[in-house]
Amino acid sequence: MKRFDKMTLAVNDLQEEFEENDSEIETAARESIGETVAYILEWFEIGIDVEDAIRERDW
Repeated sequence: MKRFDKMTLAVNDLQEEFEENDSEIETAARESIGETVAYILEWFEIGIDVEDAIRERDW
């Protein structure tokens, strides 16, 4: 979980940069991130839920 938390926190930082420039990560991008994490979990047969894997998100 620590690696997923690290990845999610990096995306959070990216969101902050978007906000500083009067923008945000688009819905399609947020959904794509979630789908990619789900794919990784399935591919490597990691038995955790996507929501748990990206639990640290604030986007």
